[in-house]
Amino acid sequence: METPDIPKLLRDSQRYGCTHDNDDVTYYVGHERVLHRTDGTGLPFWRECLFAFLQRNSAHISEFVNLPRDAVVEIGRQIEI
Repeated sequence: METPDIPKLLRDSQRYGCTHDNDDVTYYVGHERVLHRTDGTGLPFWRECLFAFLQRNSAHISEFVNLPRDAVVEIGRQIEI
């Protein structure tokens, strides 16, 4: 299985005429925080626990695509399930 490497792809794109400075690139990623719905219309409890467990233990997108830590801006939101 291949692991995407976004900075490497940007470096390789310079061979095809893209002009940018890799040190000036800022990456924007999203991050969701899962919350319990208080109105009772959400997922059944066992599914909610399973979903929250899987999300907590998943790899963060910036690590998965090999983004440099000092060039990432994370935008978060809360989702009720």
